Amino acid sequence: MTPRHLALFAVAGCVEGAPATTDVPPDLHLATDKHTPVLVTDLCDDAAYADTTWQTASSPHFVLNYLPGTAAEADRDAIAARLETAYADIRSELAIAAEPTLTVNLSPNRNAALEYGLGFGVGWPGGDAYDVIYTGAPDSFEVVRYGNLPSKMLDYYVDDVHRTRVAFLTTGVAEYLDQWHRDLHVAYAKQLLAGTESRVHVADLETRDVSGRNAGRAGSFVQLLVDRYGIEAFLQIYRATAVDWDYGAGCWANASYGCVSTPAQLTALLDGVLHDTVGETWSEVQTMWAAEVQEAFERVPLGMAPSPTSEIEDVVRVMDRAITTHDAELYRSTLEGFYCDYGGETLRRDVSQRAVSAFSTMSSKVLAIYETGIKNFTTAQAIVQRTDERGLPIFSTLYFEHLPVGWRVTWGPDWF
Repeated sequence: MTPRHLALFAVAGCVEGAPATTDVPPDLHLATDKHTPVLVTDLCDDAAYADTTWQTASSPHFVLNYLPGTAAEADRDAIAARLETAYADIRSELAIAAEPTLTVNLSPNRNAALEYGLGFGVGWPGGDAYDVIYTGAPDSFEVVRYGNLPSKMLDYYVDDVHRTRVAFLTTGVAEYLDQWHRDLHVAYAKQLLAGTESRVHVADLETRDVSGRNAGRAGSFVQLLVDRYGIEAFLQIYRATAVDWDYGAGCWANASYGCVSTPAQLTALLDGVLHDTVGETWSEVQTMWAAEVQEAFERVPLGMAPSPTSEIEDVVRVMDRAITTHDAELYRSTLEGFYCDYGGETLRRDVSQRAVSAFSTMSSKVLAIYETGIKNFTTAQAIVQRTDERGLPIFSTLYFEHLPVGWRVTWGPDWF
């Protein structure tokens, strides 16, 4: 890792109550340096489309269900074209013979999804259906990563006998085939730099990997295997990691290696499968993997582009102004109104009122901004030094997402 990354870690690694650092990169500003902008408040008022009749559009391999008057209706042809492209690519890469028709339920927002009992990005392998939120935003998940869920649905057809493979690799394959076409080692390095995946498990496995919840790590590992051995050899590895539910043991188990319920068991499975298929051990592959990720660190740009950096700093500036003027309405304008199934408008207004009542003044400095990929929209984390009326520095992490109204905070210390 280069000295510039180590220097940034020294800043981003600060914890609440630590002494203030003077080693702040010169291109990051005090949040109060500029005039406080005006933000549009993203209220929790998305229409639920109650008593509305769903419409249907079909393509060779997809049935799209959508509500009239929504972005999905306007974009239905483009959605179908994207999905058909992804479908063909996924079937080709995974050598799938079956051609199931997939049903996609496209809710315009989370309120509407709740109204009709639909999910927010969930599918049913073998059921050939999945639910998503579709807003049509250019940087939204279903516009950029539209192959992710189809990959998980088609994965069911990789093996006619064993329908499930270890979640770590299934997640990695979905990352690899999600159609974003990014370097997954660099994407993983960004997660490590931001701390959203564990930096003490760079090239080994931990509990979250057993259930496939470290998408960055899984994607990086799958890219390593495909790049090193080729897609045909990777498919041999992938099929050999098949698991079936063992009712007696109460676990997902591989026929040769038994239960795969712990990091150690997952590592043992991969070690055995790698040796049997490509003649290399987990330790050998792990060394190569660590080297790829280390090299990717050197290619990760620090921070974000000037435009999102400035916009995120503006949001922090508004938060400071709201606290200093005890303006709960102003503070509310910095928060998201997308994940309103969690707490709704009431929670966000409670958070705002508590935040502006806790301090007399607040002045914040953005120390670092990390790009963290796409959740529903592009996400980022900001490490912020907040200074109260006594001059006491508090170091906080603010989670941001680029919603249709702009960058907004989706979580921060004031939410507790």
